[in-house]
Amino acid sequence: MKFKSLVLVSCLASCLGLTSLSSVASMTFDNGQRTAQDLKRDVTAKPQKIIEFAGIKKGMKVADIFGGGGYYSELLSQVVGENGKVYLHNNQAYLKFVGDELIARVKGHRLSNVVDYKREADNLEFADNSLDAVFFVLGYHDLYTSSDIWNIDPLKFIKQLKKALKPGGLLLVVDHSAVDGTDTKHSQKLHRIDENYVKNELTSNGFNFVKAGDMLRNAKDSRKISPFRPGIRRKTDRFVLLFTKQEQK
Repeated sequence: MKFKSLVLVSCLASCLGLTSLSSVASMTFDNGQRTAQDLKRDVTAKPQKIIEFAGIKKGMKVADIFGGGGYYSELLSQVVGENGKVYLHNNQAYLKFVGDELIARVKGHRLSNVVDYKREADNLEFADNSLDAVFFVLGYHDLYTSSDIWNIDPLKFIKQLKKALKPGGLLLVVDHSAVDGTDTKHSQKLHRIDENYVKNELTSNGFNFVKAGDMLRNAKDSRKISPFRPGIRRKTDRFVLLFTKQEQK
């Protein structure tokens, strides 16, 4: 009965042109193809709310930047449909932390509208004005970390995203909250970044702030510990910010 109700909602939404409602409704139950690991993550990641918040619709071209094992890419592929496309991006350094999840995700071209997009951070190679949206989930703080295999120029990277987006294109940023006023101080060791720093940086570099979401807030998180610590993993206080590319004047 639940399935029939969802189908009816989807059909009505399609007839009325409410593509976002149809897409989100189709994601509210297990389609039998997603892994137990993904379904468990849904509980704390709340992807239906995130994707609805971002305004992703059928036919869109979306880049999942530093998408790791492709958790969001698989969900986005359902929403954008056969006429849309999802670029599951990773660079070589990031791949070292992904493990077998990515291999299983894209094996046998099981997600026909998802491109396994391996590009280095200094040369993403997206065509200008080619993307409708960019998902940047839990990776913005990595712009401010460095190691022997990882060193990114944040402003050049942001410029690439801006050029790739169509005018008015969407940029969603989700990340682990740092203590207010700490800017990028805790990006390296705690994998966190100050929400206002992100907002100010992007609005100073070609983006308009649209709105913030509170669906991933956790007031019990001190913001002073690593998000990988047992007990807080996948339960951190996370900010959700939506931006659009500024129109050319």
